[in-house]
Amino acid sequence: MKKILTIVIAIVIALNFPVPTMAIEIPASNNVYVFEAGDFEVVDGWYIGEINVGWHGNGNNKVDVDWAGNEGEVIVTPYTVENNKQEAGTLGIKIAQTTEEQTVVFTLTKINGQKLDATIMVPALYDGPISFDVLRTANNPGYYYSGALIDMGVTLTADAVDKDTFLAKARVTEYDGSVQGSFGNFAWDPEKTSYALGDGWARWNIVDAYVSDANGNRVEKGEYVKIDIEWLTRTEPSGASSANRYDVPATRAAWYTAGGYIAYANIELAITQNTVIPGIAEASYVQGETRHDPLFDQFEISDAPGGGKYALYTPDNASADNKRPILIWFHGTGERYHGANPGGNLIGNRALSFADEEFQEDLDGCYILAPQSTTAGWSGNRLNDMEQLINTVVAENYIDTDRIYVGGLSMGTGMTIPLITSTTENKIDFAAAILCSGGNLNAAQAQIIASKGFPVYLVGSTSDAAANNLPASLGNLLAAGVDAKMKLYPAGPVFDGTYYFGAHDAWNYIYNNIVEDEDGVTIFEWLANQSR
Repeated sequence: MKKILTIVIAIVIALNFPVPTMAIEIPASNNVYVFEAGDFEVVDGWYIGEINVGWHGNGNNKVDVDWAGNEGEVIVTPYTVENNKQEAGTLGIKIAQTTEEQTVVFTLTKINGQKLDATIMVPALYDGPISFDVLRTANNPGYYYSGALIDMGVTLTADAVDKDTFLAKARVTEYDGSVQGSFGNFAWDPEKTSYALGDGWARWNIVDAYVSDANGNRVEKGEYVKIDIEWLTRTEPSGASSANRYDVPATRAAWYTAGGYIAYANIELAITQNTVIPGIAEASYVQGETRHDPLFDQFEISDAPGGGKYALYTPDNASADNKRPILIWFHGTGERYHGANPGGNLIGNRALSFADEEFQEDLDGCYILAPQSTTAGWSGNRLNDMEQLINTVVAENYIDTDRIYVGGLSMGTGMTIPLITSTTENKIDFAAAILCSGGNLNAAQAQIIASKGFPVYLVGSTSDAAANNLPASLGNLLAAGVDAKMKLYPAGPVFDGTYYFGAHDAWNYIYNNIVEDEDGVTIFEWLANQSR
């Protein structure tokens, strides 16, 4: 049936008078020769675009436009003619989508009765399947599933969705095949038992949903929807030096195997549509990839000499004319590579912090090299491998050789110390070193460091047995004339201002840039000031 536009006159709307249905008239000369569809796109259930009209002569005549073939509403926005020299105009067209494809033919009838047609094929409402990726985010307590990014297949505007648009539930399987589901310390939060749905499934608490770009950034108009969920862990002090940790159900994305290695979990995520979304018919939602933390993907992960992996972050501002410093950082025991966790050292204790905004701003752009050992761990046996790796990375990138920094935590100090005391022909000329939660420098080693002339920062906790040798190491360094500092935190669990950790986990003070000297200089600032 032919559809005729309702002309809405502003004054009539204001007076709330009824408006009769009538054919649309548009200004043009009788010599219309262009009547053709331009670009169209689907937005919020409407097929939106324009029809171009062109004529010769002045536009003080009127011609009729009508249309046929549509099943839904049609809205036409006429143009106006500003002066007699104007010979073109554009009709704004909005056609409501339906569950079936529509062929809508617009017809312009000239004063002499001749007709021009413009045919618009209107796609049906999108009925999927709709694919989504699961998102992971790292924070200092660990690695978590933090939401999803849905490729809607059509364009939506910002008000098309909200946190109540979707429902989601998840089931997480650890590397060893066990399904998460228990409540308690280092498991699901006992305060959230209502989230459990049985058989390992748990409800995801959606805290926000919004239209986004392909990277999950909020936009006013886009084809993606980002779902943010509740995922931050809860911690509390426990005893003299420990901490309890409770996870939001079905959100932990990595944990340590029985052998003590960080391992990625697997997730099943079911998303259903809870309310109407403009432009979407009934559709199924299909799980796609599981994405790493965005910072993780900025590292290039490759094979390391002698085995294991290494991850390299390159700052955006590095160039031949702007060589940047590099920090080499060695992980602890739990972050060793076991064949299925490449980059596990980036998220096991969030070495990603060094690629994050605060550190990169303080260093004005800095390379980060994070080697990942084999299951054998770090020791002097890997000295040749690591000197080869560091020298190669320095030679192949825009690195300031006067600003090569090195550090490590726990077992990682067992690689840092051989490097900073090396006397091989491939030794690295470091500008500064950090030892955290471990390390023991004897007098002879301190003398070697003194001869090289770079400062050392020691960080640990009084309650941590692995840090017991740090005071003696400081004494040896100072006696040898090394510019050395130490921050030894009081007895008790580590508290970084937000989370509690066991006493051994003092690296969280470094990652959060809490470590300060007597002058209030943070450890990031201290590192930025070091140069050979």
